[in-house]
Amino acid sequence: MRTRWIGALALAVSALAASASAAPREPSYRAEIRRTAYGVPHIIARDLGGIGYGAGYASAEDNFCDFAERMMTIRGERARHLGPGEANANVASDLYHRRLAVSGKLEGLLNGDAKLVDTPTREARALARGFIAGMNRYVRDTGAANLPDPRCRNAPWIGTYTETDYWLSVLAGQSPNMLAGVAAAAPPGTPDLDLRGPERRSPVPEGQGSNAYALGREVTKSGRGVLLGNPHYPWDGINRFYRMHFVIPGRMNIVGAGLINSPSIGIGHNANVAWTHTVSTARRFGLFELKLDPKDPTAYVVDGRSTPMTRQDVTVQVKTDQGLKPVTRTYYTTRFGPVVETADFPWTTGRAYALRDSPVNLRGLDQYIRMWRAKSVRELADILSRHQAAGFNTTAVDSGGEAFYGDIGALPYVTDAKAEQCSASDASRKSWSERRVPVLDGSRAACDWDSDPRAATPGIYPASALPRIFRRDYTSNSNDSYWLTNPAQPLEGFGKIFGDERTARSLRTRLSIKLIEDRLAGRDGLGAPKFDLATVQGVLFNNRNLGAEMTRDDLVGLCRRAARGPHPDLAAACDALASWDMRVNLESRGAHVFRLFAEHGGLRFKVPFDPRDPLNTPHTLDVDDPKVLEALVKAVRQLRDLKIAPDATLAQVQHEPRGSEAIPIHGGPGPEGIFNVITPVDLKPERGWSKIRHGSSWIMAVEFTPKGPVSQGVLTYSQSTSPTSPHAGDQTRLYSQKGWDDLRFTEAAVKAGTVSRKVLEGR
Repeated sequence: MRTRWIGALALAVSALAASASAAPREPSYRAEIRRTAYGVPHIIARDLGGIGYGAGYASAEDNFCDFAERMMTIRGERARHLGPGEANANVASDLYHRRLAVSGKLEGLLNGDAKLVDTPTREARALARGFIAGMNRYVRDTGAANLPDPRCRNAPWIGTYTETDYWLSVLAGQSPNMLAGVAAAAPPGTPDLDLRGPERRSPVPEGQGSNAYALGREVTKSGRGVLLGNPHYPWDGINRFYRMHFVIPGRMNIVGAGLINSPSIGIGHNANVAWTHTVSTARRFGLFELKLDPKDPTAYVVDGRSTPMTRQDVTVQVKTDQGLKPVTRTYYTTRFGPVVETADFPWTTGRAYALRDSPVNLRGLDQYIRMWRAKSVRELADILSRHQAAGFNTTAVDSGGEAFYGDIGALPYVTDAKAEQCSASDASRKSWSERRVPVLDGSRAACDWDSDPRAATPGIYPASALPRIFRRDYTSNSNDSYWLTNPAQPLEGFGKIFGDERTARSLRTRLSIKLIEDRLAGRDGLGAPKFDLATVQGVLFNNRNLGAEMTRDDLVGLCRRAARGPHPDLAAACDALASWDMRVNLESRGAHVFRLFAEHGGLRFKVPFDPRDPLNTPHTLDVDDPKVLEALVKAVRQLRDLKIAPDATLAQVQHEPRGSEAIPIHGGPGPEGIFNVITPVDLKPERGWSKIRHGSSWIMAVEFTPKGPVSQGVLTYSQSTSPTSPHAGDQTRLYSQKGWDDLRFTEAAVKAGTVSRKVLEGR
């Protein structure tokens, strides 16, 4: 669908010949920012540099303190300004990031051959430069002393930022698996700087969750595509989403959301394609077990030959009561990557461990720029395959009604055979068998990751070997592996590093597929079969609890038998569970009883998993298992101690704070079998859970129609983190009411909804 986007900047279409791919040495920027309801910025510019400029300025208006704190982290200056932190967390962070900054990796990538896929193109660099320039412009216009957000007003760590800062943040974001492990690594006998605090653990990342539906022409009412994007990311911190809309008149129109501190829309749609991401089960990193030279614990042996590790001294400044104190640490790097140290993988006189992440690159922004222009899911898949920069599963659908799923990223080329043959110790074998993290024998060159010339970069599987599927009915993912993306066409035969196959699926995955089946059969109460925008929204917000549907009646029977016998104090909870609607709506009564029962380990099934019936097994509550009743008793006693009634509504016991307001939040934890995931924390007496840790975050529903895409969404925690912003809680209230906001894809919709307009020019 083509629109004219008439306005101050649309008149500059003739300037498009001077593309961002030929960015001048001293670029000038021009951007129009139109804000609509809930403070959503729509950026209109003549090139990608201008898009970045407007996005940077708008982002700063809403979340500058988060950006400035992130830059303080990236520059390795947290301890300088904030002190060492709990368990020296700031010192560890600074050492890690300073080591990255002085390693030379960034300079090598930025100054590399622009034809290489690892090096950002001029388009990507123009977008990044513009974003940083927009951030700096906001600080100049506002003044550090006049920032509306008190969290960083006039803070000494506010500075002027550079393109290098942006790319360092990208680089740091690619290797988060073992920050503490890298910072703490030191040869035996090194004075301990106490950098091995609570993060010193095995390198299995704590995954966030997500749901994704790509609904093709065979299952939609219009015969065109419908998409649901529902990531379950943290409600606080650097992984918050931010809504944006980018328009280059006549050339690009993309709307959706990306992570704060970034000029990229990572989940969104254009006129032809809509896509979303879910957290992948694939391991995108591994370790190498090093055999050390008996004469030198900082040298390692490969094929009988001793090789000294590369040393690098890193110094950071730490704020103390006596002023700044320098702390210096020596770090060691091998041919595989940096030496790391955790409780499971210590550095001894004979052994050490090196971390190898998927090859470091800066190609992600280029990948998204090309995705924004894709005209079909086939083209989108080709873009993903060329760059292999996605760190997640991608689920997409196009206007023609073809659905796609693929885990197309940089996955270590480690076959099952290699992992088994090259596991040299009990610790490495355990890591592979239990966590699917390869810990390979670094003393044999043959145990290095394999390479394929067809891959985007050495050391990873080629895109053609990765899980993918195209369908005319649907693809879906709820954070289990690729196996049952569509049960009619299981994906099988992939290596263990990709994920598991023919194993039990989570209750959330099972509910995800059941919701589709029920919609196609028209038995979900949402009207005639098949999907459109309204029904895909209704499926998400119906707030069913599959665990309860499978076990509630048996649990009530067990509860009442126990209440008539040794546990009379269960009676009120039995009644609450019996009358519960088995949903997690705000008006649902008794949901919290079941939640605590599940958290105490009560969901135990009698009938085991059967790979021939993966959507219905395991099932049947094992009421003969004493741990089931034990979990119920613990849950009821916990509620009694907290003075929370068993028949309280969810609105009374689950909230998100905004100032003095406690906004009631619907949804619940995924392990119970809840599709609309909300993971609350901070359970308080008489009040219940008073904070949301993570869960439904950026929710987007898209339907392609003969007139173009129609889309709505809601950012559950709202657009701004500033406590003084009117947009710090407005979408949170909207989510609480199960409301949706129009994404305003067209020029007419943006103009009709504009509540403020700003035109920026500058360098």
